Amino acid sequence: MTCEVGFLGFGRMAQAISEGLNKSGKMPYSRQAASALRTDKLQSLADTRGFVVAVDNRNLLSLSPAVIIAVKPHQVQNALAKAGPAVRGQLFISIAAGISLAELQAWLPDGTRVIRVIPNLPAQVGRGLTLVCAPEGTRPDDLKLTRYIFESVGTVTELPESLFDEGTAVSGSGPAYFFLVMEAMVRGAVRLGLPWDLAKKMVLQTARGAAETALVKDDLSLADLRDQVTSPGGTTAEALYVLEQGGLTALFQEALEAASVKAKKLK
Repeated sequence: MTCEVGFLGFGRMAQAISEGLNKSGKMPYSRQAASALRTDKLQSLADTRGFVVAVDNRNLLSLSPAVIIAVKPHQVQNALAKAGPAVRGQLFISIAAGISLAELQAWLPDGTRVIRVIPNLPAQVGRGLTLVCAPEGTRPDDLKLTRYIFESVGTVTELPESLFDEGTAVSGSGPAYFFLVMEAMVRGAVRLGLPWDLAKKMVLQTARGAAETALVKDDLSLADLRDQVTSPGGTTAEALYVLEQGGLTALFQEALEAASVKAKKLK
C-alpha cells in the first residue's frame, strides 16, 4: 500500500492538516498515513477517520513518498535517526519550530529533499497562514506539492529562512496575541455591564470585521483605516489615547522581538 502523504507525529497541527486535506478532497484520509508514540490514541483516531496507521517511523516512510515531520522540535533528530535506514528519496516537510534546513539535511542521508514550513493555529478551521522556505535548487514540483498540501488549510507564503524566526513570531505565535486582546476586550465589556455571551459575540465579530476590512481595502494603510473610525475628540480617540499611554505599541514590538529570540533557541 502507498499513501500520498505520511505524518511523522500526529499532534493537533498534524491532525488539522490531515483534516484539511480530507475536507478539500485533495488527499482523502484513505490516502494518508501516520505514526506516533501513542499508537493506541492514533488507532482510535484512525478508526474514526480512516487513515493508515504505520507501526513505526520506518514503516511510515515505506508507505509515503512525502513525509510531514510533525513531532516536537526536541524529538526531531531522534525520530529521523530511527527512520533513516528507510529513506529512499522521500520529500520531508518539517513543521517543527526552530529546526533549520541545515539541521534537517544533516540528520537525513545526503541528498534527501527537505522543505521547512511554519503553519499556525487557524489551520484548524481552514484559515491558516503557512510560511515556506526551501534550499536552493529545490525541485519546483516539491514546492508545488508543499503548497498543494498547506493551501488545503489556508494560504501559503514563501519566506527566506533568514526571516523564519521573525515570521514565527508574527504568524506562528500571532493568533495568541489576538486571542489575548479579544479576551481583554470581552472582560472590559463585561465590566461595563454587558452579558458575557453578548460581549464575546460582539468582540469576535468586530475583530473579524476589522480583519476582513483591512484585507479587502488593502489600498489603505492600517493607520488610514484606524483614522476612519476615530473622530476628533470622540470615544475612539479617548480609548486609543489610553492604550498609547500604556505603551501598547511598544509592548507589542517587544513581545514580537522576544518571540523571535526564543524561536532561535528552540531545539
